[in-house]
Amino acid sequence: MDARDSSELQPAARPGTPRRLATTAVLLGLVVSAFEATVVTSAMPTLTRELGGQHLYSWVFSSYLFASTLGILLFGKLTDHLGRKPVFSAGMGLFLLGSVLCGFAHSVPALIAFRLVQGLGAGALQPTTMTISADLYTLKERAAVQGLFTGAWGAATVVGPLIGGWLVMHASWRWAFLVNVPVGLIALALLHASYRDPARASSRIDVWGPALTGVSLGLLLFALERGGASGLRLSFALAACAGLATVVRQQRSSPSPLIPLALLRDRTVLCGVLGGVLCGALLYTTTALVPLWMTEHSGHSPLMAGLALVPLLGGWACGSTFGVRVFLRGGLRASAGGGFALCLGGACLLALGVSRDWGTPAAFVSLGLMGLGLGPAASTSLLGPQTRAPWHHRGMVTSAIYATRMLGGSFTLAALELVPPGFPVRFALIAAIATAAALSLGLFAPGRVVTEAGAS
Repeated sequence: MDARDSSELQPAARPGTPRRLATTAVLLGLVVSAFEATVVTSAMPTLTRELGGQHLYSWVFSSYLFASTLGILLFGKLTDHLGRKPVFSAGMGLFLLGSVLCGFAHSVPALIAFRLVQGLGAGALQPTTMTISADLYTLKERAAVQGLFTGAWGAATVVGPLIGGWLVMHASWRWAFLVNVPVGLIALALLHASYRDPARASSRIDVWGPALTGVSLGLLLFALERGGASGLRLSFALAACAGLATVVRQQRSSPSPLIPLALLRDRTVLCGVLGGVLCGALLYTTTALVPLWMTEHSGHSPLMAGLALVPLLGGWACGSTFGVRVFLRGGLRASAGGGFALCLGGACLLALGVSRDWGTPAAFVSLGLMGLGLGPAASTSLLGPQTRAPWHHRGMVTSAIYATRMLGGSFTLAALELVPPGFPVRFALIAAIATAAALSLGLFAPGRVVTEAGAS
C-alpha cells in the first residue's frame, strides 16, 4: 500500500487485528441481511397458505422492500452525521426485533406489519455495512477484498432458499426468521470491540426530506394495490405526485439533501442510480416469482423451489467477482452494460421456457445466466458512484443506490399484480425490463473509471 493509499484510511482502518474483526462484523451483517432476503422466498408459498393470506403474497415482499427503502433514506444520511457504528447498531437492533416478531406472527397482516419493522432495520444495516467496508479499504484494496464480500454474500443467498425449504419441510417456517438472532448479536459484539468512528464535524440533519419522500412513495405503492376502489387509488396516486413535487422543491433548498444535486449531475452516479433501480426490479421479481411458479405450476416441493434460485444467486456471486475487474478496466459501460446484456439473454430464455414449458433444466440454465449478468451490474452500479463521491458523502451515495434497488423491487412487484394473470406474461415483463437495462446502461454509462480524488 503506497503512502497516498494509506492516507485515505481512517486510524481505525489500519491493517491489523481491529480491521480484521471489523471486517468480520460487517461480513456477518451483510450475511444476515442477505440470508433473510432469500431464506423467506422458498418458505413464502407455504407460509401464506398456512396463515390464510395468499392474496397478500406480494405484499409480504413489497412491505419489506418499501420499509428497507424508507430505512435507507432515514438512516443512510445519519452514517455521515452520527457515525457508522451507531447506525449499524440501531439497524441491527430493529432487524432482530422484526425477525423475532415475524417468527411469532399468527396472520399475514401481522406478518406484513412486522416485516416493516424488519425492513426498517435492514434499510439501516445494508448500506452501512458497505460504507464501513469502504472506510476500511482503499479503492485498490476494495477491488481485491470484493471477492471476500461477494463470496460471503453469495454463500448466504445461495444457502438461504435451501435452508428455507428445509425448514418448511422438517421444522417450521418461523425459524426462517428466528435464525437471524444469534448471528446478528455476534456481529454487534465484534463491531463494538473493533471499529472506531473517525471524528466528524457537527452539521444540521434534514429529516423532512426522507420523511416526505417515504410518505410519498408509500402513497404511490398503495395506489398500485390491486382490488382497491379506483377512486381511492387515484387519490393515492395524485397525493403521491403532489408529495414528490414537494420533495423536489424542498430538496433544492435543503442544507442537507438526500443526495447533493452536484453528484446527480455526475454521469457515473446517475447511471449507478438507474442501475440500482433496474437491478432491484429484476432481482426481486425473479426471486419472488420463481418459487411460486415451481410450487404452483410445476408441483415441486418448497426445497426444490429454493434450489431453483441457487443458479441465479450463485451466478450473481460469481459475476460480482469478475465484474469489479471489468469495471476497473472498462468502466461502468463494460461492467454494468455488459452484465445487463448477459441478464437479458437469461431472461429471454426463462420467458420462453415458461411459456413453452421446457421444464426445470432450462429454467436452471436461464437463471444461472441471469445471475452471471446481474452480479457485475449490481456490484459496479454501487462501486462506480462510490469512486466518484468524496468521503463525507460516501454513506449518502451508498444509501441512495441501495434505496433505488429496493424501490425498483417493491414497485415492480406491486406493478406485476396489475398485469394480466399468468406466469408467461409476468416472465415476459421481466425480459422487457432486462432489455431496457441493457440498452440504457450500454448506451449511456461512462466507459472510463475516474475517481473523485483523481478528478480533483
